[in-house]
Amino acid sequence: MMPLPWRRSVRGRLLLLILTPILLTLAALIGLTAYWTTTYTDRQLYMKVASDLAVARSTLQLMQDRQLENLELLGHTWSLPPYLLHHDRASLNALLQDMKSRYRVDFLRILSPDELLDLANTPSGTQNSVNRLQAGDSIKGLSVLTPSEMKEIDPDLPQKALTQVIQTPRAKPTDRTLEDRGMFVRTLHPILDANGQLLYVLDAGLMLNNNLEFVDEIRDLVYGQDALPERGIGTVTLFLGDTRITTNVPVDLNYDLSDTGFIRAIGTRISSEVYDRVLVEERIWLDRAFVVSDWFISAYEPLYGLNNELIGVLYAGFSESPFFEMYLRTLGEMGLTLTFVLLISAILVWRSANHLFHPIQRIHTSVMAVRSGSNETRIGQLRNEDEFSDLAHQFDSMLDELDARQETIRQAAERLEQKVKERTLSLQLKTEALEESIELLKATRAELFTKEKLAVLGELTAGIAHEINNPAAVILGHMDLLQGELGPSASLVQDEIDTVIEQVYRIRAIINNLLQYSRPGQVIDQLHTLAVNDVVKDTLALVRHALDKKCIQVQQNYSYLGEIEGNRQQLQQVLINLLLNAANAMPAAGNIWVSTHVWTTHEGALGVEIRIRDEGVGISEEVLARIFEPFFTTRENGNGLGLSISRSLARRYGGDITVSSTLDNGSQFSIFLREKAVINQEDEETMRQLLSGFGVV
Repeated sequence: MMPLPWRRSVRGRLLLLILTPILLTLAALIGLTAYWTTTYTDRQLYMKVASDLAVARSTLQLMQDRQLENLELLGHTWSLPPYLLHHDRASLNALLQDMKSRYRVDFLRILSPDELLDLANTPSGTQNSVNRLQAGDSIKGLSVLTPSEMKEIDPDLPQKALTQVIQTPRAKPTDRTLEDRGMFVRTLHPILDANGQLLYVLDAGLMLNNNLEFVDEIRDLVYGQDALPERGIGTVTLFLGDTRITTNVPVDLNYDLSDTGFIRAIGTRISSEVYDRVLVEERIWLDRAFVVSDWFISAYEPLYGLNNELIGVLYAGFSESPFFEMYLRTLGEMGLTLTFVLLISAILVWRSANHLFHPIQRIHTSVMAVRSGSNETRIGQLRNEDEFSDLAHQFDSMLDELDARQETIRQAAERLEQKVKERTLSLQLKTEALEESIELLKATRAELFTKEKLAVLGELTAGIAHEINNPAAVILGHMDLLQGELGPSASLVQDEIDTVIEQVYRIRAIINNLLQYSRPGQVIDQLHTLAVNDVVKDTLALVRHALDKKCIQVQQNYSYLGEIEGNRQQLQQVLINLLLNAANAMPAAGNIWVSTHVWTTHEGALGVEIRIRDEGVGISEEVLARIFEPFFTTRENGNGLGLSISRSLARRYGGDITVSSTLDNGSQFSIFLREKAVINQEDEETMRQLLSGFGVV
């Protein structure tokens, strides 16, 4: 490692020795300043934003309390009972319309006991809420209504609730373009008769979608004048799910703060980090977060509906950049002060050191010349007779002695080098032979280990196959009895009966495969002419349930229109294994592409190529190198035989299976099958030991 510049110069070390105390003192001062700024100042910022969120939460709670007080007052007013007593709906609706304007709510209605029971069957209602109202308890809180529920209350409400969903940086990907649900501050207050029996229920709701007054009131209360640094922006937001339905977060942070008509970020979505913490883990977020287009000191908390279901998020926060600029400005001023002091000190020390170290400079020059290969250079006589003069004389004497010894060493080195070459060549030859023996031993041990496991697995497979044959025969017999019992009515479920019988025969065929491969020397499976495209489509029907469960769509393209010679059950077994592997490789919904093509090589058209491509996580190069090895697997519950068996089945009839993949870009498996099967005897012994049933659903 190359030495540092200051360590190559005595002058530099002296300068460093003098400047070190100053440097350490100023560095400690900057470190203390940075520590206080990042620790205590940041803590104060997070405490402030937490209190801001508490104010927003209290304001939302106050709105609910005020709305409940209004309904309680309306329930006890003298003008309401006559209408209820005479069931005068027209006059009652007129009174409620007047009260709706007075209480500044978006809807106010009265529900009869029968209508209340219907409320339990809506998405926003539950039987528990109905029971509480029937018991005389009032209910208040937040409620999310679907478009159909809002339309039933007031035809104008769905249009008021519409929010265009906007693609937002750092948010989770989504295909949604519109949020049509509405979030309401909702209150239900029961009206009881003299006997405590429920007469009616008052139902009121204030829509929070696009309710700018709510968020602006909290912002003006918390982030008033001089509450934040210059260009600081305080914001409050209400989310329905992960979508902003009302906010004062600006789309452009460079807007004029005095302009009240700025463009609000309504319809933008929450960042993915906050989504996971608040909407998935249901925990409060108190940290810096990316909000629309910049970083904010933020506080988020989950919001729950009347039925204690998670419906959205409440947010309060302010821009981080003004505080970060103050932090950088403080560190910059401290850094400039340190630089100035160090510069002045260095200049003074350097001027004094130049006079002191002139002799050292001559010694240094001579040493560097010798180091570069000039053996004739000497320091010579110095002007002053001091320690440096003695050092120069000793150094010149050492150089003379070094020249003499260097010649002796050179001659001995030449002789030693010749001997080393001779012995190294012999050792290299022996090492290469030893490495070849070790590699051969490793390969032999691995092959013996694999054959031992396959032999044991073959014996176990034979026993399992015999046990499965018995229930398969019982199923087939009962299906015959069932078809006979149903008589003419069997035609209604004939397709299902045929499917069951077909699958039982398929089980028995697989069992026969198991028995054949566990008994060496038996004949191979019978070959038939197969329409490849039909086999692929039938196989997709068998795995449709597993794919639908993960919301996976299959895109199909059949370019090959011919037929091949093969075994239908074994081909389906290979296809099922590859399709399920593709589905398991996809952590979320997506697409799988299945296509058939003509297999063409330099020999011409040989048969069909079946491609299965997914959008999964991909396969690393290390795993690709071993993916077809028996017993190799990367899944906890895998057995490592599925792909090995599938490839052996393809090669058994003269085909093959290949794979291409890159991490995070999915994988593609290609199955190559000949039109006329060519039995591959090399893979026959392996296939008699492998379980042909593994990988089958």
